[in-house]
Amino acid sequence: MAVKKMVKAVFVVGLLLTMMNMSVEGAITCNQVVSAMTPCATYLIGNAATPAAACCPSIRGLDSQVKATPDRQAVCSCLKNQAKSYGVKLGKAANLPSLCKVTDLNVPISPNVDCSKVH
Repeated sequence: MAVKKMVKAVFVVGLLLTMMNMSVEGAITCNQVVSAMTPCATYLIGNAATPAAACCPSIRGLDSQVKATPDRQAVCSCLKNQAKSYGVKLGKAANLPSLCKVTDLNVPISPNVDCSKVH
């Protein structure tokens, strides 16, 4: 009898883990965003007039991972929080997508943006 209960419990836990994994699968994490943005730091928060050589390839790599609205919203939310925390120069941040020729990652970087409205 105890074995049957244990098998059921393992099955239920496995099912729950699978369902949780499915709901976040494909979502971009803030760690991925920060890693991609790190080569751009001297441009975004420093005095560099142009992005570093490694910046745009890194941003394009992140751009290729953005597949749908939840991804753009996750990137937006992360960038919004990071911009506040690190003093990102918003004018430079707004220019970065066009400088790096990215399309899907083109989300506003502003402490006032409502990321739930990003599509």
